[in-house]
Amino acid sequence: MIWSVSVDLDGLGCYAAIHGLSLRLDERAQRAVPEVAVQRLCELFHGLGMRATFFAIGREAAIAPGSLKAAAGGGHEIGSHSHAHDYALSRRTREEIAQDLALAESAIEDACGLRPRGFRAPGYTLSAPLLDAVRERGYAYDSSLLPSPPYYAAKAAALAVYALRGRGSQSILGGIGQLFAARRAHRRRGVRELPVATLPFLRAPVIGTTVLPFPWLAQRAFAGGHLNLELHGIDALDASDVPGEIAAAQPGLRMPAVHKLRRLRGLLEALPGDPCTLYEAAIRLLP
Repeated sequence: MIWSVSVDLDGLGCYAAIHGLSLRLDERAQRAVPEVAVQRLCELFHGLGMRATFFAIGREAAIAPGSLKAAAGGGHEIGSHSHAHDYALSRRTREEIAQDLALAESAIEDACGLRPRGFRAPGYTLSAPLLDAVRERGYAYDSSLLPSPPYYAAKAAALAVYALRGRGSQSILGGIGQLFAARRAHRRRGVRELPVATLPFLRAPVIGTTVLPFPWLAQRAFAGGHLNLELHGIDALDASDVPGEIAAAQPGLRMPAVHKLRRLRGLLEALPGDPCTLYEAAIRLLP
């Protein structure tokens, strides 16, 4: 068995957009994820002797390029999480999608010296034009799929609540069909797809927000001999690192960062099999 840890580097502005908050982030808040969280996670991974995959947002890659470059220098993979982190990227035209991906590739390469070989869409939302663009631009794999009806239902409920409160979230719901896709690595429209981990049968998501309170979930989410454990940079932060409005909207920030990192360490130390980046997993699972 093999397992991979990937980290989406969504900046705090992304969370403000999700929760419909109108915030002007100061420099400290802007650097919280790309600098503070990346450094904390790199220290954790270094202590475990493992390499992870960081999905960087193109427009944010230049905020703390030193951290991204250091991560790449430490052997971690740097993938693309799009340029603008447009939650509706999957609904754009093929030309608009290609332009966004190209901008992200250029920004990430400028920041860390490496061109991304993997892609993850904002909000786990896929479409045929998006996958076609990923294939045509020569990516080795995509890891955008979260085949989880429970996650979809929770997201739909949250969006409905925000709408009732008059707080327009920029997040969207994707197509229902992808919720029942294969949990294991497979090919979609000619692209290697590495789905984010979910539990068998129930298909509950196994991501940072669920494994931090329940670490044992990770060991039960292997599919086809692989675990694709997705975290977010904010999982390495707490309320002292972010503006109060975001801290109030994100329950996971109530746990001190030192406690979360300690739980992650114990979780990863207990996983069976060998760790590898998502790029390495893609080549091994789907040669």
